Amino acid sequence: MKKILAIVMAVAMVMALSVTSFAATYDVELSLDNLGYYGATESTNVTAVDGGLNSSEEALSVLLPVEVAYGETVTVTIKGSSDGGFRVWLLNGANTDSEIWLSSDQGFEGGDFEYTITLEMNDHDGHGDTVANALMFKGISYGTNLDNFTITSVTLVTEGEAVATTDDADEASEEVADSADSTDTASAETTTSTNADTGVILAVLPMAVAAAAVVASKRR
Repeated sequence: MKKILAIVMAVAMVMALSVTSFAATYDVELSLDNLGYYGATESTNVTAVDGGLNSSEEALSVLLPVEVAYGETVTVTIKGSSDGGFRVWLLNGANTDSEIWLSSDQGFEGGDFEYTITLEMNDHDGHGDTVANALMFKGISYGTNLDNFTITSVTLVTEGEAVATTDDADEASEEVADSADSTDTASAETTTSTNADTGVILAVLPMAVAAAAVVASKRR
């Protein structure tokens, strides 16, 4: 009997190690209809190109499909090309809301690029922002323009479960359910997530089973 309980305990522990809490992944819309700060002004001269956006002016900013809350860390994967270096950070209006990432730190001087960046929403400018809602691209240093900068893909990965895009919790639940049922409907806000809380429960459950097996074996 003890051998059987030992096997059960081992299997339960393996199950616990294999359970993970998945994050939520979003594809950021790259279109002239989804430009953020500076995007609506004539001076930015942002143009639509095949598969993305291009600018050789001061800045190019795109709105995110979800808000990034204060203290939350997000992972951003960007793909494109540029004739020169550039900077990236989280934004709310005109306010910088994260540390600034520099392509020069990666030794980038020009050409095609693909980088995965980790940014934390920390109200960098100190304006009291509680959320960031856009991603900013600018020239490599203050006062410089982007240099034939083209962005073709931006993927955002947030912590935990998918973020509701409505203030009404009931409506948010219905939207998530409808999205799950309509798997053949294209969406700019594609999520490949599971509930982080459920992941934690699933991780604890096998451990509880293992503990019960240990207690049972000792009693015998």
